[in-house]
Amino acid sequence: MTVRIGVDTGGTFTDVVLYDAETGDVTVTKTPSTPDAFDEGVLTGIDEALAAANADTSGVDFLSHGTTVGTNAVLEGEIPPLGLITNAGLEDVLEIGDQTRPALYDLQVEKPPALIPRRRRLGVGGRIDYAGEEVETLDEDDAREAAQALANAEVESVVVATLFSHLNDAHERRIAEIVATETDLDCTTSSAVYPEPREYDRTVTTVLNEAIKVTIRDYLDRLTAGIDGREIDASPNVMHSGGGVFAVEQATRSAIRTVLSGPAAGGVAMAAVANEEGRKSAIGLDMGGTSADVSIVENGDLVRTNEGEINDLPINVPLIDVNTVGAGGGSIAWVDEAGGLRVGPRSAGADPGPVCYGSGGAEPTITDANLVLGRVDPTDFVDDPAVEAAHDAIGERLADPLDTSTEEAALSVLRVANAKTVREIRRVTVERGRDPAEFTLVAFGGAGPMQATAIAANLEIESVLLPRDPGVFSARGLLLADVRMDESQAYRGSAPDAETGSVALADARERLLDRFDEQGFADEDVEVEVLADMRYRGQSYEVTVPLAEGEFTDSSVESLVERFHDAHARRYGHAMRNEPIELVTIRVAGTVPTADLDATFEADSGDALVDSREVYFEEGGFVATDIYDRSALAAGETFEGPAILEEASSTAVLPPSSEATVTERGNVDVRL
Repeated sequence: MTVRIGVDTGGTFTDVVLYDAETGDVTVTKTPSTPDAFDEGVLTGIDEALAAANADTSGVDFLSHGTTVGTNAVLEGEIPPLGLITNAGLEDVLEIGDQTRPALYDLQVEKPPALIPRRRRLGVGGRIDYAGEEVETLDEDDAREAAQALANAEVESVVVATLFSHLNDAHERRIAEIVATETDLDCTTSSAVYPEPREYDRTVTTVLNEAIKVTIRDYLDRLTAGIDGREIDASPNVMHSGGGVFAVEQATRSAIRTVLSGPAAGGVAMAAVANEEGRKSAIGLDMGGTSADVSIVENGDLVRTNEGEINDLPINVPLIDVNTVGAGGGSIAWVDEAGGLRVGPRSAGADPGPVCYGSGGAEPTITDANLVLGRVDPTDFVDDPAVEAAHDAIGERLADPLDTSTEEAALSVLRVANAKTVREIRRVTVERGRDPAEFTLVAFGGAGPMQATAIAANLEIESVLLPRDPGVFSARGLLLADVRMDESQAYRGSAPDAETGSVALADARERLLDRFDEQGFADEDVEVEVLADMRYRGQSYEVTVPLAEGEFTDSSVESLVERFHDAHARRYGHAMRNEPIELVTIRVAGTVPTADLDATFEADSGDALVDSREVYFEEGGFVATDIYDRSALAAGETFEGPAILEEASSTAVLPPSSEATVTERGNVDVRL
């Protein structure tokens, strides 16, 4: 037996998908995450999946993992003691930031943390100008003094970030050499992590990379040791935010890329299912226990970006464009001082979890609301006292203050949570020139299928696609993700030019192929895509467009300019075809395709319609509702709402007047 394993670690659960390449069988397991030591939950999940599939560890030939360790380190402010060496006069860039204000008119706004205290941010003489030319020689004595001072301060690592190093990194490289010679400290340069303009973004991204590296290195060491101890020969791959996987060594070096890797895996799986079903425009809704993540497929491809944010800090690396809202199954509902109902962003998480789990939770959550409304079967995972406690929590904490019934309070919890999610979907569709009514909503995660039809109706979306095993869907994406890496190179010039572009492209492509070579891939194995960040002169933001020809020539530059005008018009509603254009950054993305899953779909034996119970809907209150065992639904079967689809990892709600069909691949297509 040859098996492939994908493990997705969330804040509440760790999901595992095991694929038998010989039979096409898929085994899924879900186990509680272990926040104090996430590697323990991962290893437990692998053990349970292998046992459930009756597979031996010797048969594992591919192992891929999505982790929240890096994300949590940033969100929780776990920044180890670091030092910064920069230009004299630029020591306060981490505090000054840029002109972006999270709340334009808020005089009491709190700025993002500086990450490194002032006493460990040291300046040295020397300067590179805006054109990449040296205008002041590097003061190497200053650099030696700074290195020794940081060593005496007992920092764990040193970040070197100087002005315009994206155009000329000579000063940064020399400072790093001095740090290596004078001390035993780890050191990294901003030009190696993020060789692009904007010194604040570049400095923050590099500092975060170094901070996460310290945390994730220990985690991956423990995980690798646990895998080796189980005599699994397959080296673990790590999912990154760009929607691909890379080796542990690459993940440690480019640790910032592991942030938001879990949602990226969900996006990869969503795009695959959407394309399988012929849906070239799709919105992914991944709602788990803590939050909901929204991703977009347009013209069959995932929408990507090069600018992200976490904890109000920029993380400028290639990302699948995933937007997050604090509304998940464990999100806590509460009444504020003004008497308004709120949902999230606080979550009950895995411990203590929702009230109905019976594990000590006292505050009502979205899951508790669904239980009260009859949408969750109370006999599945809770006991009678916990069910009663969930009703009491919503009644006492929500219904009484709102002066309404327990059922209406529970329904209001769902309305508020859904409204937050709808607002986020509108932000990435309507506000960017997309009509959500032209998209299919693909819902997954433990809570996504339960809320999806109400969210779709609010957006006038007519089709909701419920993939197989939605509760562990992101783990499936880990098995589908290609080996993917990205490199970028700042453009030394202004207007696009074939000769200058060719030089920058050659440098970026060489670094990209070197990274693949480190993982044992030959140049001919790698599919390379070339893109360019462009803008009109005077703009401070760019639009990324493909260089479809793959090389800079006079004719390809002309085509590139036209594609930029068209892309700008699609995004912003206008193009300024007579204005000068600047090329800012050249990007290369390399992929080595991963083998597709040829997973078999065969319904379980037995009746699909297993029960009927009263379920509360917005129109009509409690309604007799058919309960289906989704695993017994065969391809081609059709049924009407109201209906509840129950399976091991998730529950789906189909409202009255909806119609559903099971596709040939086992996905459920719901029409509203």
